Amino acid sequence: MRPDPDKKKIAYVVKTFPRLSETFILNEILGVEKLGVSLEIFAVRRPTEETAHPAVSRVRAPIHYLLGLGLRSPLRGALSVIGAHMFLLYTRRKQYLAAFRFFAKERAGVKWVDFIKAGYLARILLRAGFSHIHAHFANLPTSTAEVTSKLTGIPYSFTAHAKDIYLAPVDELRRKMSGATCVITCTAANQEYLRSIARAGTPVHLAHHGVDVVRFEPKGRTATAPQGGKPLILSVGRFCEKKGFPYLIEACRKLKDRGHDFDCRIVGYGPLEAELQTLIDHLGVGDCVSLRGKMTQDELVPVYEQARLFVLPCIITEAGDRDGIPNVFLEAMASELPVVSTSISGITELVDSGQNGFLVDPRDPVALADAVEKLLRDPALCRRFGARGRAKVLENFTLEASARRVRTLLLAAAGEALEAEPLPTREAVYV
Repeated sequence: MRPDPDKKKIAYVVKTFPRLSETFILNEILGVEKLGVSLEIFAVRRPTEETAHPAVSRVRAPIHYLLGLGLRSPLRGALSVIGAHMFLLYTRRKQYLAAFRFFAKERAGVKWVDFIKAGYLARILLRAGFSHIHAHFANLPTSTAEVTSKLTGIPYSFTAHAKDIYLAPVDELRRKMSGATCVITCTAANQEYLRSIARAGTPVHLAHHGVDVVRFEPKGRTATAPQGGKPLILSVGRFCEKKGFPYLIEACRKLKDRGHDFDCRIVGYGPLEAELQTLIDHLGVGDCVSLRGKMTQDELVPVYEQARLFVLPCIITEAGDRDGIPNVFLEAMASELPVVSTSISGITELVDSGQNGFLVDPRDPVALADAVEKLLRDPALCRRFGARGRAKVLENFTLEASARRVRTLLLAAAGEALEAEPLPTREAVYV
């Protein structure tokens, strides 16, 4: 079926797609597509990872990479970019020059190449009849959407998550919010902060991320008899400061000193990998703590089933970076795992300490070890917490509920209900 030219289109602008650590964007795209929203994805950068979640193959939206990368020749790509800017300059001279002056004044660390990309994107959207832009993350993708909107007059909205909120200059974030038709964020804590800095009239909506509860439904876990006879402590996340992995490793040293026999697996990748391995070696816990590298969601499902509990001791960094609600908590709780974390940011919206897990103060390996020890000693408590955790996810954090919420907000922002259109799964480049 050919797309109906009278129907409005939504362009999804992201930094990179697909990306292994951004399952929440992949889940959202799949969810809203299932509900009939037709999207096209515009990635500012190409992915550099070789590993991708198998679910990416189910995305119907075409994926476009900016600047004509992937064309048959660099010359052809360069001519396409130059042609896009020349078209805008001659057909929308006032808008183009105003956008140019705006970018020169307000770019706040964004590179000039990103203005070039925005111009290329603007030409694509005008030619294809897009009528709304939605960006994921308030930093580079929203900067691209903001300038593209000024070049074209097409309105934009964006979803803000974590680092892009708390590490952004307040004036820059406020400006982007004031220019948007609406802002979406994934935790009530984020929503409260964004509303506190927003100018009057900027709507800030809450849409929690969701998880596929069928995919992570527990199948035959036996908490009293973990694999290999040792209880498995599982942790998953990027190896970056805000995840707090050093405190988990230190807590494991304390648990080992207390005589506990366990297996702690930390699944992930990132810039702190060498530092974490050095700490494991220094503390002498290599026999019970291991870094397991990248895994897709499909590969993680059986690991969740083997685990006794899930631990991720998130922190707020000195620069202010923090998590919202990491999707791995939703996956773990949907898998009926009790969770141990810290009482920061949006985590308290999901984890009820003493009911479906334990929350301790950040940067406190002793308190972390104490909480983990309670669960290691009491398999029945693990089962109770796990059942309550899955119930909490089923009530408030399903993929279906999240997708319905985002769909409603996107359609309102676009100004017209959209119908589903069968789009091929492909990597596409406009010329």
